[in-house]
Amino acid sequence: MKFKKIVSSALISLMILSSVSFANEIPTRDQIEDQYKWKLDHIYKTSDEFYSDLEKLSGMVDDFLMYEGKLNTESTVIKAVKDKEKMDILAQKLVVFANMSSDTDTNNTEAAKMVDKIDSALTDMASKHAFYEVELLENDKSFLEKLASNSDLEGYDFYFTNLAKNKDNALSKGEERILALASEMAATPEKIYEAYDYKDRKIKKVKDENGNEVSLGSSYSTLLESKNREVRKNAFIGEFSSYDENINTVTAALVGEVKSNIFYAKARGYNSALEASLDNDNVKPEVYESFVNAVNNNLDSLHRYISLRKKLLKIEDKVHYYDLYAPIVDSTSDEISYEDAKEMVAKALSPLGEQYVKDLKAGLAGGWVDVYENKGKYSGAYSWGGFATHPYVLLNYNGNLNAVSTLAHEMGHALNSYYSNKTQPYAKADYPIFTAEVASTTNEAIMLDYLIKNAKTKEEKLYLINNYLEQIRGSIYSQIMYAEFEKMIHEAVENGQTVDATAVKEMWGGLMAKYYGDDFEVDELAKVWWARVPHFYWNFYVYKYATGLSSGIIISENVMNGDQEKIDAYLDFLAGGGSNYPIEMLKATGVDLSSPQPVENALKKFDSLLDEFESLLDS
Repeated sequence: MKFKKIVSSALISLMILSSVSFANEIPTRDQIEDQYKWKLDHIYKTSDEFYSDLEKLSGMVDDFLMYEGKLNTESTVIKAVKDKEKMDILAQKLVVFANMSSDTDTNNTEAAKMVDKIDSALTDMASKHAFYEVELLENDKSFLEKLASNSDLEGYDFYFTNLAKNKDNALSKGEERILALASEMAATPEKIYEAYDYKDRKIKKVKDENGNEVSLGSSYSTLLESKNREVRKNAFIGEFSSYDENINTVTAALVGEVKSNIFYAKARGYNSALEASLDNDNVKPEVYESFVNAVNNNLDSLHRYISLRKKLLKIEDKVHYYDLYAPIVDSTSDEISYEDAKEMVAKALSPLGEQYVKDLKAGLAGGWVDVYENKGKYSGAYSWGGFATHPYVLLNYNGNLNAVSTLAHEMGHALNSYYSNKTQPYAKADYPIFTAEVASTTNEAIMLDYLIKNAKTKEEKLYLINNYLEQIRGSIYSQIMYAEFEKMIHEAVENGQTVDATAVKEMWGGLMAKYYGDDFEVDELAKVWWARVPHFYWNFYVYKYATGLSSGIIISENVMNGDQEKIDAYLDFLAGGGSNYPIEMLKATGVDLSSPQPVENALKKFDSLLDEFESLLDS
């Protein structure tokens, strides 16, 4: 079951709360026009319908217990698989509805109640059904391979093939039940972090360029892009201090998450939490490490970019964190309305074909998207949905180019889901995050290439190239820095080291110094940057943004060059869902992520863009 939101990388290096201007105040949910809200009534029209299906799910969960102890014949397995599919699809529908209802207003008590109810139901389901895969794995590999080729189990060939592969890490029925019972407890660190981040954290107020006092919750991103360095610095201090004030609590939550990952890895016989996490995608730790090494070997270009930033911003000392997002090139356009953004995205993505654009427009007009920020809304952006629903996209659209890029990114996810669900049977429709990030970042890369090539003035071209540079910095350099941090902190705990707030801050500070170079100053307060990244509660998630954009850059170049064979292969990939391991699926598109070559290619793109940018400045 796909329960994880596919969250945008477009703003992840900043993790801001973007907003639509509303007299310096964030609007409440009822102040947002209906045309800018997604249509959750496409799933359930009322909460009564939700609770009715929740009760139905409870009955299905109990009925499924009839298979316990009997999953050793083909006929019984066939029946169990089909019943489980119906149950999983319903559970998926319930969890998506409840969580998306809450995400548009985290202060909505009814939505919070639904989330608690479905969370408890899922825990109960996992506990009662812990026998399922355990019993399947108690069978010989030959039996599992025979099931993979059974015509009555159409669509489950890859599932049973993969199950046979995982047989060595399977546990006994009792052990699996214990792990299932522990799942809700293991989610506690993330819940503590979310409670602090969204509810208990004290949002500061600072003065903007005009001397007006504004809340950082709605204005942080704008203030961090101010031309006034003092405004940027005060915004940084206000935002980061809200985490530093309770840094010991936030550290304890993160270390708790790390220990949870290590616990599950050890329980299943893996050598490390990293190995356990990567095994889901059939990726070896050496591949992960090769990505980190590839970026570490190409930091000179990032150092060069930071030095250029220092020069263009006329900074006399060193570049600080609060200088990283200040524009070094003025925008050449006014605020981009959401309606214009939709047209921009559709036109830029036209090389993907008439059908892709038609489906894109239908989704944008079909209640898929929740556009603007409101009080209590989940920050950032994501795409979600289930096999029985159309895709949904959450935005916090604020009218700048990053927001347009985020729209393209999330619609890439959404159409990936749409095509996979339309083409694949349930068992193969759910694609992993590893390939999900390819669909989204390819859209962003295509759009930026299109805009750069069609720029009307030197100033516009400089602005767009800088945005592409920022995209690669945020999605590759920053994400690999995050990935290196994740590996370091897990290894520290695995090796029995004391990991307190001081240790984590120093670990992060060392990475910042290495990645950003001699012209960058690592402020003490900047060492809590990691505390603002919720993705560290998602078990080695962030490196997939880097592999996604690296793949997307290669694919986008093929698309923009009009290579119809590669375009068709890419569209087939989008419809492929989870029908094979990610690296194998990508090979058909011309991308081989078993090597660091795609990452190295993306960093060469960064270097060439930087060359072009400096050449334009000198012309």
